[in-house]
Amino acid sequence: MDNDSNNIKVLVRVRPVLPRECEAIEDSSTPQSLVQMPSPGCTTILNPTTNESKQYYFDECVWSFQRNDLNYVDNYQFYRKSGPDLLTHLFEGFNVCLLAYGQTSSGKTYTMMGDDAQPGVIPSLIKDILKQIEISINQKVHCELTFSYMEIYNEQVVDLLNKNQNVKCKIRENPQTGPYVEHLMEVKIDNCAHFANLLKLGNKVRSTAPTLMNDVSSRSHAVITLTLHQTRYESKSGEGIGNASEKMTSNIKLVDLAGSERLARTKVFGQQQRMKEGVSINKSLTVLGRCINLLAQKNNKIVIPYRDSILTYILKENLAGNSKTCMLFCVSPLDYDETIQTLNYANEVKKIKTLAKANKTKLPTVPVNWDNLQNADKSVIDSLRSEVEMLTNKLTSLELEHANSSTSSDSTLVESKESTNFKNLMEYIESESTRIKFENKYLKQQLEKRNNKINELQNQIDYIYRFEIEKMKQDMAKSKLIKEIEHCRDAVDADLAHFDPASFLAQ
Repeated sequence: MDNDSNNIKVLVRVRPVLPRECEAIEDSSTPQSLVQMPSPGCTTILNPTTNESKQYYFDECVWSFQRNDLNYVDNYQFYRKSGPDLLTHLFEGFNVCLLAYGQTSSGKTYTMMGDDAQPGVIPSLIKDILKQIEISINQKVHCELTFSYMEIYNEQVVDLLNKNQNVKCKIRENPQTGPYVEHLMEVKIDNCAHFANLLKLGNKVRSTAPTLMNDVSSRSHAVITLTLHQTRYESKSGEGIGNASEKMTSNIKLVDLAGSERLARTKVFGQQQRMKEGVSINKSLTVLGRCINLLAQKNNKIVIPYRDSILTYILKENLAGNSKTCMLFCVSPLDYDETIQTLNYANEVKKIKTLAKANKTKLPTVPVNWDNLQNADKSVIDSLRSEVEMLTNKLTSLELEHANSSTSSDSTLVESKESTNFKNLMEYIESESTRIKFENKYLKQQLEKRNNKINELQNQIDYIYRFEIEKMKQDMAKSKLIKEIEHCRDAVDADLAHFDPASFLAQ
């Protein structure tokens, strides 16, 4: 997903054999994978030991079949390969999307969420985003991260963060930014622990159920949206952070799609609710496949049926609009029918191009009219007082109804104007409050850096001081020793002179 290419990046990952699959084999030997991914990892070979083998070429092929293999990639290594691109594009102002697709039990949720020992893409990405936000303070960039979590269950959007499940979340469309979910709760994220708690809360509410192929099968499509608001400050004088000069708002959608499934494999016959869920899942995935096939044809005259499914409608911008999109296809090493279908699907996706552009907005420096701001509150009070008086007159005298209605109209216009001024005042105060809070963070970080430098210099001074003192002590010790040696030498010379035999003979 580099800046020069807007093709959807396609990654394929093969999972290891599951315990239940090993138990199904009588001789307890390790089954052979139907998929091979020779190094370097851009080629996937399906059914390699037969004459009907098929080769596919993708942006990256991730081998997670057997831990002892040299090219084995775990969750941490997979994030190290894919995470930096997602993080870079998000902070550059691009909308980003990562979709995980595959049959049920193919490892999508594990790749996205992970566990305590091997965190997935989502918790690892959050950790790095929050680190980068701290680094951005030093560059005079104020960042704010918000988080929303929803699922698409039976073609209905459910807000997983809202305790009031009676709130209806409908899909609307903005002419500039595209489709969005109305009434979807957005929560500001301050640290990793806060995010982990919210994610855990949402996962508890998410619709899951056991099937023959998966003990905890996702019965819905989960969509996590991280929205990053960045404001860059510039100072001409070089003091403080200055004024806001540029604003960027970008988001990253992390989509864990429900697994494609067949009744013959999941064995949910007679379970009406499970069958209804499966039909809904397969319908949305079928519409997604149809949209992808039409987008791959690159024919502008064809109408893409985004509105045929809630999933495709929400992902409209990410599939062919303003987005850097990456799609991860998880495949099973033992299921030929599902794997070939997934790989053929992935082969179509890599033909799609999006039209990503950075969402930057230059902020004009508009002079503040302080007279209007100071008079705004007074004007609003005056207008409300006049309206009260007008309503009182209307109640006491019906004959003046026409005059009063006319006055009401004028008063409404005045109130509307003053209300606009009051709104502008509140927006200005809010922006100044945000700027001052960020400036405090910036100055605190700068002060901490200076204190660290001072401490480092002090440590160096202390070391030099101790070294010099030690040297002086050694010099003093040497000087004292030399004096003692000289004194001893003088004493010896005196003794030798006193006891010189020649002096006795002379006597």
